[in-house]
This record gives sequence, C-alpha cells and structure tokens, in this order.
Amino acid sequence: MKRRIQFCLMTIISIILLAIFPIFEVNAASFDYPLDSDGKLVIVIDPGHGGDNLGADYNGYLEKEMNIAVANAMCDELKKYDDITVYQTHMSVEDEMTIKERADFAASVNADFLFCLHFNMSPDNKLFGSEVWVSAFGEENREGYRFGSIQMSTMKDMGLFIRGVKTKLNDSGTDYYGILRYCQEYDIPSALIEHCHVDHENDTLFCDSDEDIISFGIADATSVAKYFGLKSTELNVDYSDCSERIILPPGTLYVQTDTTDPDVCIIEEEYVDMEHHKIGILVTAHDYDTPMLYYAYSIDGGITYTPYIAWPDTDVMKGYSPDSFTLDINIPEGVTPSIVVKGINLYDRYTESNMLSGYSVWISTPAEVFETTEEQSVLSQDVSGNDDFNRYQAPQEASSIEKDRTFIYFLQLSLIVAILVFVCLFITNLILSSGRHHKKKKNKRK
Repeated sequence: MKRRIQFCLMTIISIILLAIFPIFEVNAASFDYPLDSDGKLVIVIDPGHGGDNLGADYNGYLEKEMNIAVANAMCDELKKYDDITVYQTHMSVEDEMTIKERADFAASVNADFLFCLHFNMSPDNKLFGSEVWVSAFGEENREGYRFGSIQMSTMKDMGLFIRGVKTKLNDSGTDYYGILRYCQEYDIPSALIEHCHVDHENDTLFCDSDEDIISFGIADATSVAKYFGLKSTELNVDYSDCSERIILPPGTLYVQTDTTDPDVCIIEEEYVDMEHHKIGILVTAHDYDTPMLYYAYSIDGGITYTPYIAWPDTDVMKGYSPDSFTLDINIPEGVTPSIVVKGINLYDRYTESNMLSGYSVWISTPAEVFETTEEQSVLSQDVSGNDDFNRYQAPQEASSIEKDRTFIYFLQLSLIVAILVFVCLFITNLILSSGRHHKKKKNKRK
C-alpha cells in the first residue's frame, strides 16, 4: 500500500514539473545561442560598400573608408571580451565583395550574428539621426529588434537623434536590404547600423575626426556585449545582468514597416503677437502606425519649408509622440504669412496641413529675421529613463502580448491547482479504503 502511494506521488510531482517548465523556458529561450566547436560566440562584422562602391560621398566624407575604420575599432574592442571569435567580411576599402558573398561568409563560419556598418545621407540633406534596419521576418526580426533597441540606447547616450529600429520591404515583399535578406535565408540574425548622416550639420559633429570614428566602433562593440551578456576580464566589465537585455517571447514580429503617410496633420491659430512679430500655431498630427519624427513649416504657402525639426517629446523606442504642440513662428519684416506645417513620421513619410492665411503685411522697426525659436532648434530627443527604452511596438500590440502571456500563466496555474486537488482526494480515498480494508479483515477474524 505504501509503495502505491509513493508511486502516485512521484507521478503527480512529475506532471506538476512538466506543467511549470514552459514558464521558465520562454525566458531562457531568448538567450540560448549556439556556440562554435571551441565554445565561443561567433560574430561577423561587415563594413558596408568597398572597391568601386563608395557609399555616401559628401563634402569630404567617404563612407567606405569610414565603415572600415569603424569595423576595425569594433573588432579590436570585441576581441577584449571573453569567449568570442570575431571576423570581418573584408579588411580593405578596395576589396570588392557582393552582398551575397558577405552573407555566404557569415554562414561559412557559423556566425551567431552579423553586423553591417554604414553611414547615411538623404535627398536634399534633410534627415539626421541614427537608425538600425532589421529583417521583417522570423526570429531574425525579434533578435534584430532586441539588438537594435540596445544600439539605439547607446547612440542616444552619445547624443545622437534616434530614428528607431525599422524594416523595409522590396517590391517582391522580401527584405529590401540584401544583407538582411540573405542572412535571414541562412537563419542568421543581422542588423544594418546607420550611425548618422554625413550630410547634415547635426550629425557631422559626431563623425568629424578619427577619434569620433573609433568611438562609434567601441560603442557598437559595447552594444554587442550588452546584447549577448558578455564579460571582459581585460576591461573588467560584466554585462551578464545588463538591464538593457530585454526578454521577448518567440513567434512575434516586433517591427513592421509603415508605407502610409501620417493620418492627421492640422493647424490652428493660438495667438497673434503683432508687437513681437510672432504667431502661435497649435500643430496636431498623428500616425496610427508609427510615431511622428520631424516637422517643418512654411510661411509662403508651402513653396519653401524650414529644415526638418525634431518632433517635440517623441520617444521613438516606446512608439510614442504627443499629438499636439504649440509652434511659435517669427514673421519677417514685410511678409504676409501663409502658414503650412508638414508632419513627418518614422519612415520619413509626410502629410501637409491646412493653410492659415489672411494676415496683413507685418511691418516694424527694426526688421525681424526669419528664424526658428530656441525651442525649435533643439534637434535631440529628451527620452526620460531607460527602463522601457527598448520596446518599440504599438501599445495595443504590447498589451495583447502581455494578455496572452498572462492567460497562459493562468491556465498553467489552474492545471497545477487541479492536480493538487486531485492528489489530495486520491490520497484521502486511499487512506479511507485502507481503513475499510483493515476493518473487513478484523470482522473476518472475529
């Protein structure tokens, strides 16, 4: 009888452990990376462009040279960490290498991650800031986002404007960037880092010297170390418990492209200050898919616009931007203003507002000059805190994920409680049956 009870208890305990185990498995899966034969992590660094492919070429900045320099510094820094093997796809600015060959190389060395390094420029030199592009598909989307969010935090700490972690598709519906597309086919997580724009005065402050370029390489290596939770005896650092390492459940796409213009962009007059030549405008704009990133305004009916200005208080990595803010515009001497505002979203798509016009010619002495206010000239984001910095997903999506995980936990807990109740009833029944059995034996003896 005692053996039967022991056997039943062991069976029930095993069932309980199997029910509990998936709860812990979700958390562990995100950090379970394959290692090479000698137990080391394998990283591949791919400096973008090379040979006849110069990349961005603007005002003395040559991207292929900058990419190699950052890659060298990143490689040197990463080699200071324990249990890691680091490769570069090519070592010279004159090396010719196709995108497919770069991905093939990463596959040949069993890479755990490929990092493709770039600098940026834009049509009309409008854009500024740092961004990371990742695959739109599979686990590569999740892991690309996990790294990208850490990289964005690193770039923000350096003082750069944050353009976010993004995906882009080609006409065939696959990843636009070839290195991401080919790596995804090999099941290799990858990220394409655009450090900053070499054609915008806000960003050239960060890449104007050899020391600046080396700083980018060291910063990239630090992001990688945080992502993988690496340790370095030489540097005396340990990122195994780094708070920036977020845990995400598998099977979910965390970053998706937005191919639509902002849904709303309207303006209305708040005040007119004739004495100081100012007009206050309430700007209201919203995009249901991505946060607002920049704005620009025109006082000649949309013929010419100011340079792009950072949308106030946007937190790209939380997917948030305020719907409205007040824009104070200085009106020049002798101008009859017709005001239009352009709202620009995360993917640089824009919507123009309605026009405010009907003002008289503004005349005063001395003449005013057309300039933005001090507040409008601040082109860096003020993102408070880092705890939730790494969560670029729509609030509804985040809420849905949390609800799904809570429901799973509820089912598992309910199963455990049901099993425990069953155990108690089963053991009670065995004890009662045993008692009745002994009574029957005593009655027979009598």
